[in-house]
Amino acid sequence: MAGLIDLGVFTEQLVLEAEHILLLNSISNPIYNTVFLDMGSTLVGLSPTWEAVYHQVFQKAGYDLPIGEVEQAVSYSWGIVGEEDHNASYITTLESNREWQREVEHRVMERLGIHPQVRDEVFWKIIAAFEDPATYPLYPETCAVLERLKSEGYKLGIISNWSWHLPELCESLDLSRYFDVIVTSARVGCPKPQARIFELALDQIGAKPQEAVHIGDTFKADVIGAWGVNIAALWLDRRDEQLHLEKKGSLTPLQKAIRIESLNDIWPFLEKGVPKPE
Repeated sequence: MAGLIDLGVFTEQLVLEAEHILLLNSISNPIYNTVFLDMGSTLVGLSPTWEAVYHQVFQKAGYDLPIGEVEQAVSYSWGIVGEEDHNASYITTLESNREWQREVEHRVMERLGIHPQVRDEVFWKIIAAFEDPATYPLYPETCAVLERLKSEGYKLGIISNWSWHLPELCESLDLSRYFDVIVTSARVGCPKPQARIFELALDQIGAKPQEAVHIGDTFKADVIGAWGVNIAALWLDRRDEQLHLEKKGSLTPLQKAIRIESLNDIWPFLEKGVPKPE
């Protein structure tokens, strides 16, 4: 009969329209609109290993030291840095950053018995090695993940405990084009896990804490730090090591829930949400 509606067809059209609306809502109203990432062991690796970089520099300076001793000396010096990170404060100049680096590296050299007369020369060789873009290979998935995040409209930022030259390093590695902000501890005056570095990144990128997720490899600096300002966090554990250089032990259910092994693992979390402490 003319004018009657086919209820089956009508219902199917309603379902299709509803699904279309839900799809549009999921795109236009995502859980997060901002993704922050750490730099080292997150976007880039280190080649050769950090202990091998030091070992090579010391060899060229005439000190053929057992690599195990080098590793212990570096771990000792940088362990002190880690202990100080929760309340450290820096003067935000390149000169101040160099003096901080000199203190860290001289501590390494003192422990290894490097002669005081050559320490400054060796220091600059260490700096050159760790500022060389060739030392930092991108992980295989890095660019593809950043491309997708950018294409889906996320605002992207780096928050890293890094030296003054991080923006220049990102430019050399062709990473700068993906990021709206690049925040390094040397230039803002404090490291993760302090709240201020995360708050400055939020302010610079124009996001609220609940709109952002931070991804990094160090549980204390990245995860605890992000939680401290109510940012969701994913713990990227590429080497299948529990907390890396941090205290190892059994993982809590929440640690297991936010642990990922590759940047390729982030997508379900961005779609459904990242667990946070209650």
